[in-house]
Amino acid sequence: MEENFDIWDFRLSDEDMEAIGALDLGHSEIIDHSAADTAKFLNGWKIHE
Repeated sequence: MEENFDIWDFRLSDEDMEAIGALDLGHSEIIDHSAADTAKFLNGWKIHE
C-alpha cells in the first residue's frame, strides 16, 4: 500500500511529454460524440433511479 501512495516518485522528460502528447488523436475512436445517433443512444440510458 505504501508504494501505491507514493505516486510522485518519477519525472517525465520533455521527450516523454512530447511522445505522450503525440498519442492524442483529438477525437475518440470508441464513440462519435458529435453524432446525433450517439446522443439519442446515450439519452436512453438511465444512470439514476
